[in-house]
Amino acid sequence: MNATQSLRKADGLRSRPVPQAECLMVFSPQSGRIHWLGLESWLLFELCDGRSVEAIARGYAELAGDKLGGGDAQARALRGLDSLLGSRLVEAAPA
Repeated sequence: MNATQSLRKADGLRSRPVPQAECLMVFSPQSGRIHWLGLESWLLFELCDGRSVEAIARGYAELAGDKLGGGDAQARALRGLDSLLGSRLVEAAPA
């Protein structure tokens, strides 16, 4: 993953907020799995709308900053994006 790569949500996902648990439930028909995204991952997932990795990390830092704890917001954003990519919930947007 590089800073200029654009990311988007994978096709076919179905999601539903679960406010009482402060998470987003995402079903992937491709894998048949349900993913539960906490607040940080949920925010990153929503920012994956064709923006570059750099813009996603910047947007995350502006919106969440250290409000969610855990230190450097930019580093947390990159770790979270790696996880979303690994779970195949987001993918590289076509050029």
